This record gives sequence, structure tokens and C-alpha cells, in this order.
Amino acid sequence: MLKIFNSLGKKLEDFKPLKDKKAGIYVCGPTVYSPDHLGHARTWIFFDWLRRYLKLEGYKVNFVQNITDAGHLTGDSDVGEDKIEAQARKEKKTPQEIARYYEAEYLSDLASLNILLPDKNPRATDHIKDIIQYIEVLIEKKHAYEVDGNVYFDISTSPAYGKLSGLKLDQLREAVRINADPKKKNPFDFALWLRADKQLQKWPSPWGEGYPGWHIECSVMALKYLGQPFDIHGGGPDNKFPHHENEIAQSEAFADKPLARYWLHTGVLLINGQKMAKSAGNFVTVKDALRENSADTIKIAFMNNHWQKPLNWDKDAILEAKKTLTRLVRAKEQAQPIVTGFKTEISQILQDDFNVPRALAVIMKNISKLSRDDFSYIEELFGLKLEEVMKLTADQEDLLKERNKVRAAGDYPKADEIRKKLEEQGIMIEDTPTGTRTYRKG
Repeated sequence: MLKIFNSLGKKLEDFKPLKDKKAGIYVCGPTVYSPDHLGHARTWIFFDWLRRYLKLEGYKVNFVQNITDAGHLTGDSDVGEDKIEAQARKEKKTPQEIARYYEAEYLSDLASLNILLPDKNPRATDHIKDIIQYIEVLIEKKHAYEVDGNVYFDISTSPAYGKLSGLKLDQLREAVRINADPKKKNPFDFALWLRADKQLQKWPSPWGEGYPGWHIECSVMALKYLGQPFDIHGGGPDNKFPHHENEIAQSEAFADKPLARYWLHTGVLLINGQKMAKSAGNFVTVKDALRENSADTIKIAFMNNHWQKPLNWDKDAILEAKKTLTRLVRAKEQAQPIVTGFKTEISQILQDDFNVPRALAVIMKNISKLSRDDFSYIEELFGLKLEEVMKLTADQEDLLKERNKVRAAGDYPKADEIRKKLEEQGIMIEDTPTGTRTYRKG
């Protein structure tokens, strides 16, 4: 049985889905106003591994990842400028143009990283009617109130507020900046709906023209596509508070039952030992990383750290991942069609809090013993291709084609001459039964 660390219970727990061999998973998706970065990729890759593992174990998985294309504000949860609208003004485009462009970029990044597409990818803007109806129920149940066209959730009606993050109300002043709106019942109440002022995206509602708060979107879409409760809710470390805390409060108030049974949060991603930030000059997008590294290299670097722990992306981590990848590729080519027990061993290791680093250690320790079937399992489980892809210049490509041609004609001295030319440029050649491979010297 899979045991996984539950952020809600703050302990390792047996994974017991609501329905046998079925798993409903909701993972917070992107706010589509800027390129995806490596922190996003770490979270998405982990949940892709978990999803693949469950499917290989015979589960039917319903995987939902939303697209926030409205209502995510800069600054606090109910003040500041909508991130998409801010980018639209900056680029002199409409919010819809910005959202669709970066949504396409997000889907492109998933494909480039060989991450399975979600079963459902709902957009917030396609669910405005659902959001309004949801808020009306919260008002009717006295969990929310309207003030001058703004609707706030009354956290005094949620006595368990803080159970995910561990924060108490008297600690919130240290955790969030306060919008000192004197008309709020409590300065910590958060927005469900906001009155439109200069916003470009706005919709009619019983409280006047406005737009949804960020947190309400996920509660509504999770309920619609997974029901309540569902099995697993996940996201990055920054989602835990206030986003997931607010989701729990409003969802439990709405339905009088838990939102999700297991809450999983990946560890923070560091760049050269520091938290990634544009202001620090160490912001690495997915596309930046893929220009210099294969998707397999990125994933193997992530495999070296437990999913809950901080992960440091630096030259040493990348170099180690590339060495590991080279060994795996060569071992795969030499693997024999025999039966081993390593698939079962890897599966059993992952049952212990999805301990990928330990699984990788076993794989590398027994690399020469792995069969073709073992490698197929590893590729499917971790979304790897285990192919060494070299980016050669046009001249190098021409030399390689010429060498293959003269070698096929039996002119081995000429073929060796071309090999030496390529080696002088740092390109090594290996002739295998399945074709010619190239890799960098060293």
C-alpha cells in the first residue's frame, strides 16, 4: 500500500482512495500571464510521476489541473492588480490574448517535458456562472457577506481555519499584508468576488459588475470535475497558504464535508542555493532550461531529491544528472530480454512516501542487470525517453552523413578519417547494432 505524507495530517498516511482503484487528483495549474518556470516544472513533474505510478498499479485516475485566466491579483488576495491584466497593459494586448498565448506556452511546456496532459484543463473564465452560484450559497449559509459590490468570506465562521498551514488567526498578521478595509468584518476575511473598477475583464453578478477572487475558482472547478470530497489535492509550496487554506475554508463551508483527503505540497526549488526570483537575476523558465538540457536531464536532476524537500538547481546537479542519463541510455541499449524482479522492487520502494531518490539509487546500483522490460517500466513510470540526443551543427551533420555513406560502401579508412575530424570537435561516435550514436567527449 502506498504511504504518502499528508500536509493536512502532517504525517505519513496510508493512501486509501474513496473508491477502490480510482483516484481523483486536482493540482493547481498556472496563472497564464508569464512563462512557466522550473518551480512550476518540479511540481508538475512530481504529480505526473504519481499519476503514472497509480496508473501502472491499476488505478483509474481522473487528473484535473485548472487554468487561472482571471482574478489572480498581485499583492494580497483581495487587493492589487490582476496579473493577466497587468501583462495585457504592458504588452498592449487584451487579457484574452495574453491568457491564450501563455496557456498555449504551458501546454507546449508539458509536451516538451513529456508530461501527460490533464484529463480536464478547465479555465476559470468558462465557469463564472458556477462561481456566482457557489458564492450565493455561501452568502445564504452566512459564511460570506457583500460590501459595496465586494463579497468576502467570513473566516470567523470557519473555526478550523489554519489547520493546513498551522497558522492561527493571531499569527496571520505576520503571514499576510492586510487590506485595511474598515467595512470588512475581519481584516483577514478574503475576497470571493470583487467589484470591477478599471478592470478589462468583468462579468455581471447579483452584486454588480465584477470578477472572481483567485481562491474560489479552484473550489468551484474541483467540485464540478471531481466532486467533494476527492482524493488528492496538490500544488507547490507557495500554494499552502493562503490559497489552499482558503480553499478548504470556503469548500467545507459550502458542502459541510472535507474538500480533499490528502494534501501534497512539493518542496521549494532553489537556483544556486537561492530562492528563484526575477529581482535576483536567477529566474529560470522551462524553455530556458530546455535550451541547454534535455527533458530527461531535468527529470533525473529532480529524481535525486525527495519530492517534499528543497531542490537546488545548479551546475553540479545538472552534471550529475547528465552522467546518470548517459549511463542509463547505454545500459538500455545493452539490456537483454530477460525476466527480473526489479519492477516489483521499484514499485515497493515508491510505496514509502514515493521515495524516488531511493528508487533511482537501486536502479543505478543494478543498472547492468536491468532488462528491456525494466527499462520500459522506468521510462513509462518517470516519463523518460532515455535517448541521447545530440545537437550537431549543419557541418557536423554533413560529416556524419558522409561517414555513414563511406562506411556502408566499405571505405573504412575514409570513415576513420571523418571520425577523427569529429572527435577533434568534441563529438564522439559509437557504432551500435541499432545505428550510429553520437555523444560529447568526456
